[in-house]
Amino acid sequence: MPRPVLIDTDAGVDDALALLFALQSPELSIKAITTVAGNVGVHDCTLNVLTVLRLLDLPASPEVTEGARKPLRRSLFSAPEVHGTDGLGNVRRSLWGGRGEGPFRRDAVNVIIDRCLHFGRKLTIVAIGPLTNIARAWNKNPGALKRVGRIITMGGAFRVPGNTGPVAEFNYYVDPEAAAIVLNSGLPVTVVPLDVTQELVLMRTELEVRAQRKSSRMAQALVKFTKSYMQYHSATEGFSGGYLHDPLAVAVAIDPACVQTERVHVDVECAGRFTRGMTVADFRRKPDRKRVSVDVATTVDHNRFFKLFHGRLWG
Repeated sequence: MPRPVLIDTDAGVDDALALLFALQSPELSIKAITTVAGNVGVHDCTLNVLTVLRLLDLPASPEVTEGARKPLRRSLFSAPEVHGTDGLGNVRRSLWGGRGEGPFRRDAVNVIIDRCLHFGRKLTIVAIGPLTNIARAWNKNPGALKRVGRIITMGGAFRVPGNTGPVAEFNYYVDPEAAAIVLNSGLPVTVVPLDVTQELVLMRTELEVRAQRKSSRMAQALVKFTKSYMQYHSATEGFSGGYLHDPLAVAVAIDPACVQTERVHVDVECAGRFTRGMTVADFRRKPDRKRVSVDVATTVDHNRFFKLFHGRLWG
């Protein structure tokens, strides 16, 4: 039986890749997609999710629900230079087709709580944006969240530099207070940090070759909406491609053996002047039973991931 999954996303370019990956994986049954402000404003994120769903033309689409417009205690910090001002490489209008916004609701927290209550231990939450919605759901109804089977969160940087300043990963930088709440909640959490996601790169040449072979509407859309994302990495890091941060979180939901994890207590820096969003863990020590621990991905099986990712994305 497919695993019930809720995806919480700040739908930028790699989020869109993750959604396409998840929606085409028979191991997963996507019961809802909730959006959160992050890469861009939350309404753009919602429109990006609806655009992705239309690209697949599914017989039955999951419910889409809009969530937090800003972090718990801070102004929104976004990344239009990476994902485009619309969050989808500045090409959403050309992919949308001008058919209106489509149906969606605006109570993501209640949907998260409802799915936790309904599916209980069977449910996996894949959180690939700031953890604002998850933290708000926890604050509102911790009993419901305690029923969840697992939360997989793409976030953090431990033994590698950050991608938002020298020490912080973007999602946890945007809302460090939310990340601190979720990682210290005692819920079953797997953290998929930059340490492993930055080992996975989709090169532009490979994408174009695979898209040409597939020759579908979805394949051509992939070429379009990843273009500026990959140009950004070419300009800033010297390679023409893009990191597959969020698709790895989806892969872990499908096949946990894609990564190896270590159980450790994680603190998130909320007060630091220069270290906002930094994830701090002491991997030298065994977990202290008196402190909350989470599973942190430390290594990734590249071949296992790419076989799964390309197999599902291109069919």
